[in-house]
Amino acid sequence: MASFKRSLKLFFLRWHRRIGVMLSVFVILLALTGIVINHANRFGLDTIPITSPWILSWYGIEFRGEITGYASEESWISAFQGKLYWDSESIGYCAEPLKGAEMVAGIWFVLCDTSLTLLSSDGELIETLDDVVPDDTSTLSGVQGDWLVIATDSGMQIMHSDTLELKPDTEANTTARIATPLPAGLQAKLNFKRHSITVERLLLDLHSGRILQLPGALFNDLVALAMILLALSGSWLWLQRK
Repeated sequence: MASFKRSLKLFFLRWHRRIGVMLSVFVILLALTGIVINHANRFGLDTIPITSPWILSWYGIEFRGEITGYASEESWISAFQGKLYWDSESIGYCAEPLKGAEMVAGIWFVLCDTSLTLLSSDGELIETLDDVVPDDTSTLSGVQGDWLVIATDSGMQIMHSDTLELKPDTEANTTARIATPLPAGLQAKLNFKRHSITVERLLLDLHSGRILQLPGALFNDLVALAMILLALSGSWLWLQRK
């Protein structure tokens, strides 16, 4: 009987140590995420979006296709889901497709389908004009002095930036701005409009294991069971020593 108790004690002692070492990393992770979650509102973590595409892919959120736009000196003009954006700030509505953006006399002229939106040089909305460009307008095609060059299916036309006078111009020879893909970080911010994954949500899912869906939750269950075994084996060993 004494030999059995001794063998049982050595067994529990050996596995108590092994389980403790294996669980140490996960216990530290649970403790750290728990501490931060308790103060998430204070640090504003419930309002900070996750913009990393590879983290969002864990949630099954995949973004198909690039978002393109037009670059100003330090910012980007783009259209996404029916809204016009200056960088990541929504500044108005934009019936897609976005057909061009040109600056004339310090004012941005942005063509959304057949609506012309005017913006200041720092992205402030001035006004949106309907029915000022031909219905068959295909794109903005550059700037000629104070005139905006417009390409239509029936030929080139020019519009005065102040009076909005529109007239044909067969001699227009300008270079249009080319739409290019937005920086990856800005695309992620715009795509965040379609989901609600914040830093707090990420921490909660790391804490609970839900970030890996069912396998992660089951793994956390195993960790919890191992912690229970650790507590029971530690208590038994303490009682035997006493």
